[in-house]
Amino acid sequence: MKTADKNISIKKAVSKDAPKIAAIHKNCVLKTNAQFYPKDVIKEWIKPITVKNTKEQFKNSQWFVIQARSKIVGFCQFSIKEKALYQINISPKHQSKKYGKLLYDFIEKLFLENNINKIYLNSTLNAVDFYKKSGFKKVRKIKFKLDKTSVEMIKMKKDLIRIKKSKV
Repeated sequence: MKTADKNISIKKAVSKDAPKIAAIHKNCVLKTNAQFYPKDVIKEWIKPITVKNTKEQFKNSQWFVIQARSKIVGFCQFSIKEKALYQINISPKHQSKKYGKLLYDFIEKLFLENNINKIYLNSTLNAVDFYKKSGFKKVRKIKFKLDKTSVEMIKMKKDLIRIKKSKV
């Protein structure tokens, strides 16, 4: 999908994108999430972020990458069937440049096209404000279990409203 800016595109992730996706994901945890979580949690959190694990997850959910000038700057993972947004990650050096919003808008459009009326997600603490700006509401605090520790997250949901086009 092309965006309004012809230098930015969103495309379905393929196997050869997995190394870049894993690198961006790990970098986000180490640089962005690390400002909100203890070191022991971050250390354990990054262990399963591998190319192999990323490729494995391609089987059970949908993955898209966002590119700027043909370079991957972020990605998203979601499941329309589960009505779930699993993650949006933008490379730390490209954050706050609207790439996350573009990816989210793309996902919401897909959910609406598939007649889904709600999206659920577990937000990291650093992303709560981003999702609130996109219309999500906090449901409750949760603990996402890792091996020895857990990641504190906020369960959020958004009711989607399909705008009916008037017949003129």
